[in-house]
Amino acid sequence: EEWMAAVPVIKGPMYPGSNPELVAAVSEAGGLGVVQPISMTYLYGHDFRAGLRLIKSLTSKPFGVNFTIVPNKKYAKRMEEWMDISIDEGVKFFLTSLGKPGAVVKKAEVHGVRVYHDVHTPGVARKACDMGVDGLICLNDSMGGQTGNRAAAAFAAELRGGGFEGVPLVCAGGVANGAGLRAALDAGYAGVQMGTRFIAS
Repeated sequence: EEWMAAVPVIKGPMYPGSNPELVAAVSEAGGLGVVQPISMTYLYGHDFRAGLRLIKSLTSKPFGVNFTIVPNKKYAKRMEEWMDISIDEGVKFFLTSLGKPGAVVKKAEVHGVRVYHDVHTPGVARKACDMGVDGLICLNDSMGGQTGNRAAAAFAAELRGGGFEGVPLVCAGGVANGAGLRAALDAGYAGVQMGTRFIAS
């Protein structure tokens, strides 16, 4: 699958760390900035559509939106609204966290939106792929936020040997420079997701 950006680096959705300026800067530099909606609207005070349009005014490059799937009816309704707005504004990448991504995939595929899902075990990875996700964000034991329970290289090897050969894998955790990116690519990942490094910048 063709990578979504010139540089195989995703700016992870963070709270804080989803101000439009940072999301746009990462995408403009060739990576893929990702919006965390609650952070952008509550912490940074942007109307969601206006925030997306601000990003679009700062870069013409692709960026994504993160949706955390939780069993809360009020939040689920708001998430649905955010998805509709994202699609309407031309966003072509969704990153889903927690929960089951099936409903997001069903809506996204109609509009040509790719969906990558956070996973921390091969079992969760299989369930996500069975629901039709396009790629996997592989949470490892070096993450600064959500954490996995496997070392990055071991997780990649486990997935590659377990029937996920055609699925793009993104290494999430422990990467802060070019050497870390190179190591992830050599381990079989299609790219990396970085969070702490962008906060530090």
